[in-house]
Amino acid sequence: MSAPRTRSGPQLVVVGAGLAGLVAAWRLQRAGRAVTVLEREAAPGGRLQSEWRDGFTCEGGNPVLSTADRRLRAWIEEIGLRDELLPLRPVVTAQVRSGPQVVVDTRDWTGIARIPGLGLPGAARLLRLPRLLRRYGPALDPERPERAAALDDRSLADFGRLYFGRRVLERWMEPAATTRFLGEADQTSRALFLRWLHARDGAHLGLPRAGLGEVPRAAAARLAVRYGVRVTRIETAGGGRLRLGLRPQGGGPGGERVREAEGVVVATSAEEAQRIAAPLLAPAERDLLGAVRYLPSVVLHVALRRPFHPHPLFVRVPHAEGSPLESLLLEPGVAGERVPAGRGLARLQATSAWSAAHYDLPAETAEKELLDAFDALRPGARGAIVFALLQRVPRALPHFAVGHYRALARFERVQADQRAAGRRLCFAGDYLAEPSFEGAVRSAERAAERLIGGDVG
Repeated sequence: MSAPRTRSGPQLVVVGAGLAGLVAAWRLQRAGRAVTVLEREAAPGGRLQSEWRDGFTCEGGNPVLSTADRRLRAWIEEIGLRDELLPLRPVVTAQVRSGPQVVVDTRDWTGIARIPGLGLPGAARLLRLPRLLRRYGPALDPERPERAAALDDRSLADFGRLYFGRRVLERWMEPAATTRFLGEADQTSRALFLRWLHARDGAHLGLPRAGLGEVPRAAAARLAVRYGVRVTRIETAGGGRLRLGLRPQGGGPGGERVREAEGVVVATSAEEAQRIAAPLLAPAERDLLGAVRYLPSVVLHVALRRPFHPHPLFVRVPHAEGSPLESLLLEPGVAGERVPAGRGLARLQATSAWSAAHYDLPAETAEKELLDAFDALRPGARGAIVFALLQRVPRALPHFAVGHYRALARFERVQADQRAAGRRLCFAGDYLAEPSFEGAVRSAERAAERLIGGDVG
């Protein structure tokens, strides 16, 4: 349901009602601007969707958050969902080694050194990392991801093997990165890992107390959102204004309609942003938007007759284990929260490599393979299943490959030049900050600040 706008003034448009688009529109509205959100689908949220079945909350995106996700948690409070979602319910972390799961505490270096499989030589090498983080500090500014371009010269795998050895890479660095961002260590920029590590100092993992799908619905209800509208193009209209071509999603009577705006935030996928803003883009902008690739995701939700752990348990599965699973989240039921009391829920996240290779498998076959992997980790799990729900997301998270931050730095320089020349077009999305919900929020807030003239960087 859309809330009508009553404020006057320059009309601003946000394209896309996913997390980034809703945050950008919220910030613009709070600043006193009249803003309309255009969304081609029939509901808000984009990839931030929850599905409810028989009282179980099933989420396509990883619902495990962190106390380091400060912007996301602050926005949840702003839109009035603090009592429903916060505080985060603490999550215990475990890691697989040859079958058994061992509880680990990776909030400090002592806990990381105890990860099974690291060994004493690997643990001793970790002493280098705090010194490296201090040295790299200026390039790890959480507000300016483009500054990490100076560290974007090698993959996480190359960096890990060179500085810390194969065991540390396989048993800690890769699982820590891929269970949050998906992908493979030999293709992911080390800058992404270092930025994440720098930001998470001492952070705790936690689960929201309800489905994250509540967030876009609550925000959209207090914004002017038009659904079923596809933006076909954005071009200059003279006088500093922008012209948007609009069509009904899925076709419909009449031809293309036109709408003008004083400023626009494009909060879509990088591919869609490149398509609709093509007439206005400089080469460096086309280069970044055209190079972004998204990782697929296959998730199997398994409702259980009983909880498998007394607390929420997030299990990392190193790729060296050879499992199709990236991670396993076990939730015990709590009355009035995400899972019915006395029951349990397992979220089986497949690796992005397995997801890409098996994306088109028949649902029954994909479900069987993932349940086999679940049974290998939790023998006898099949006997406790109430139902299983398979979710496939073709473009779950943007992949931050080696070179992404360098392209982002060029993109940001051109953006600054275009703003100085009077172009009131900004972009928002996790591909511009970090492949996570927190990254989407940070990028959106930055875009809104720029559009209203608050950005000084």
